[in-house]
Amino acid sequence: MLAVLLLAMPAAAQETPQPRTDFIELRKEARADVAIRKALGDMSRTMDARLRDDRRMVELILRAGAAKPGERVLDVASGGGYLALLFSSLVGETGHVDIHNTPGWIAQFPSMEVERQQAVITRKNIGWVTKSWQELDAPPDSYDVIVLGQVWHDVILEGGDYRELAKRLFAMLKPGGRVIVEDHDAIPEMDLGRQVGLHRISHGDVTGQFLRAGLALKEVVLIESEFDNRKFNVFQPTVRGRSDRFVAVFTKPADGKTPR
Repeated sequence: MLAVLLLAMPAAAQETPQPRTDFIELRKEARADVAIRKALGDMSRTMDARLRDDRRMVELILRAGAAKPGERVLDVASGGGYLALLFSSLVGETGHVDIHNTPGWIAQFPSMEVERQQAVITRKNIGWVTKSWQELDAPPDSYDVIVLGQVWHDVILEGGDYRELAKRLFAMLKPGGRVIVEDHDAIPEMDLGRQVGLHRISHGDVTGQFLRAGLALKEVVLIESEFDNRKFNVFQPTVRGRSDRFVAVFTKPADGKTPR
């Protein structure tokens, strides 16, 4: 019991902002941003990608990332590069975005093979990283933004050491950099194994995990759905695409040090 309390102390010691639920107003605010509007309106994006935008409420993720021209972004478990392409527009020719996928994902979904993606994604400011959860790493201070779009639960579900990965993400960030976690929300009273088995994770669990890695919570936006009670797998037909979600923004201290 004492060990559990001591482990929780670093997270509890930091003041955290109250979750925001005004996501409708935040979407309007984000779409008023010229850079975000331009990225979403890029006609070189596929029709499939553009049709996903509204359902995904992707402008909330772009707002949270606050990526600027010249910055470096890592899109963890990017899949087909949906978010990576949007961030590549925001960082521009002087910036860079890395598409990451695990070898296991690529084996399961051959469309994620680097050579196949390179044949259709030809932007010069995009690169590729293929590493397992346990191997995912980069030199210190490599990225301004690290984004995890509906994949943090997969790290845990697939047996990754999420505690160590959160620490590595902290080290990979530049001082003042941001980690954006968007995921399907879960019932917080459920144990973590049951949550991720439903392809979910509660925003409270995520907050605790990243605070303990040394990051600070800047903001968490809750996206509530009338179609979800969080008791079912997010791939169930009545829930899929209509789950409760959240977008959390964590920042690395400006001095680059882990808070004591």
